[in-house]
Amino acid sequence: MALKRIVLSLALLTLTACVSNDSSRIVNGYRIAPDANLAGANLTGAKLSGSYLSWANLVGANLAGANLARADLSFANLRDANLSGANLTLTNLRNANLAGANLSGAKLSRAYLSSANMPGSVLIGANLRGADMVGVILSGANLTSADLRNTNLTSSNLSGVSLRSAKLNSSNLLKSNLTNADLTSAEIGDAKLNQVQYAGLTMPDGSKLPSEP
Repeated sequence: MALKRIVLSLALLTLTACVSNDSSRIVNGYRIAPDANLAGANLTGAKLSGSYLSWANLVGANLAGANLARADLSFANLRDANLSGANLTLTNLRNANLAGANLSGAKLSRAYLSSANMPGSVLIGANLRGADMVGVILSGANLTSADLRNTNLTSSNLSGVSLRSAKLNSSNLLKSNLTNADLTSAEIGDAKLNQVQYAGLTMPDGSKLPSEP
């Protein structure tokens, strides 16, 4: 009888360990886990804070208004996803693919976006204050009225980006590519602009710098 209890206890401990190590869970009928296939999923307003979704396929997913604060979305594919109004505070989006994604009004303060691929993304009015965006690709993106104060954009590709009325105070743009970008009415006080590429750049006062010959 004692041996049977010991065996049962060991079985329960093993089961508990397996459950505790399983980072997956079900939200709105979808399995939330690393490497999950969530392409086209409807996760509007979903509570996903702290979720592990690294390498997940979220192409075209609807995450409008979702809470993804402190989630791990590193290397995730979020191409053409709807993240408008989503909470991505302190979220790990390193090396994520956000090409063409809609992040209008999203909260991305202190998010980790280094080396993220975001060409053609829409970030109108997004809060990116204090975010780590080293080496990010934002070519052709729309960051009109975005808050980029204290953001690290070192070596980023901002060519052709709309930064009209954006707040770039105290941001770090060292070695970034601002070719043909639009800074009309943007705030750039104390921003670090050393070694930037600026051919064809439209300045905050509306004047345009010469394009390369």
